[in-house]
Amino acid sequence: MRLRLPLQDVALVLLAVAGTVFLAAVVMRPPRSDLEQLALILSATGAGSVVLGRLALEVSGRRLGSLRLRIVLASVVGLAVIVANIVAAVVLMFLNAHDLTLLLLVLAFAAAVSTVFAYHVARTLSREIDVLSRTARRLAEGDLDARVHAIGNDEVARLGATFDSMATDLQAAFEREHRLEDGRRGMIAAVSHDLRTPLATTQAMIEALADGVVADSGEVRRYIEAIRGEVQHLARLIDDLFELSQIESGTLHLHIAPTRLAELVVRTVEAYRAQAQDRGVSLESVVEPKLATVPADAARMQRVLRNLIDNGLRYTPPGGVLRVEARPVDGAIRVAVSDSGPGIAPEELERVFDRFYREELARSRSGSKGSSVGAGLGLAIARALVQAHGGRIWAERRAGGGAVFQFTIPLGAE
Repeated sequence: MRLRLPLQDVALVLLAVAGTVFLAAVVMRPPRSDLEQLALILSATGAGSVVLGRLALEVSGRRLGSLRLRIVLASVVGLAVIVANIVAAVVLMFLNAHDLTLLLLVLAFAAAVSTVFAYHVARTLSREIDVLSRTARRLAEGDLDARVHAIGNDEVARLGATFDSMATDLQAAFEREHRLEDGRRGMIAAVSHDLRTPLATTQAMIEALADGVVADSGEVRRYIEAIRGEVQHLARLIDDLFELSQIESGTLHLHIAPTRLAELVVRTVEAYRAQAQDRGVSLESVVEPKLATVPADAARMQRVLRNLIDNGLRYTPPGGVLRVEARPVDGAIRVAVSDSGPGIAPEELERVFDRFYREELARSRSGSKGSSVGAGLGLAIARALVQAHGGRIWAERRAGGGAVFQFTIPLGAE
């Protein structure tokens, strides 16, 4: 084993020797020869003490497996160094045998007391580290509720607090990963359901045409139109999935420019006028005049409006009213789409923007298809696009029945 003495240890010994000689010269005023002899003795015993101490620490670090024993050994070595320095100085310079014996007895008593004290300190420190070790082992075994709960403000307590903070972050990460995994599974199931139904319908109609089951030209034309509708539905679903994946992966690029939401609302409502009439729904728009422009991607904002209007038309019965409003509010523009459908249950208000939430309700509750809950990915995409503009979107129950979907776009969004 090769022992290396750090320069700081040598420097500390030289500094201690110089300080002691200086104090002896000031307080005792001995002859120069005595000072030189004192400096020589202290230098020799100091160097020997450093070497012995370093050697003991190196050996204890390699051979002893207990932190408690290492601390006690360090204390004993420190006492031995003190005794060795005193004995050397006394023998060479000062006291007689009787005084030396008395001094050694006093030092032995002090050494015993110091060793006991060092043992108790080491035991306390060892217990605190054992708690850390057991907590780490519990975390490694999957117990994410394990915590140290350290008391105090020393280094070990701060280490325990840091460990607890890390465990809390780890638990949150695991829970978030679990939620994401559940969401992924739910999305795969919902997408499979939405793809399987139109594909099965399309396959049945194509087989009917291929087998000659449908021969009348009018029926053939009707089947072809139905197939086209199913293909368009599949294309829209795939587009929605692609756009949502872009949003969630952060690869969606918004083309921000000054946009007049008032004109955008009017144009979008007019595009749905004929469809609303076919459904027997009264479609109204109330736009505050002279609305300020907002920095936004006009195409994405129109997508939000279309998704909300689609959702409103889906759940507004014939004879009902669907209203789209745009007004300024607190440094932003608020757009609200209200329908006169059956409304939303209070416990569903926070989840209506989840992906495929309507399908989840349809599988778990009878009659839930009639609620004003978004279908497929439309509302999820609307929420993501509004948030990408720095806005906020939410749903409320309408006082007279129905639901209100609202979003705000800040005037200063970038």
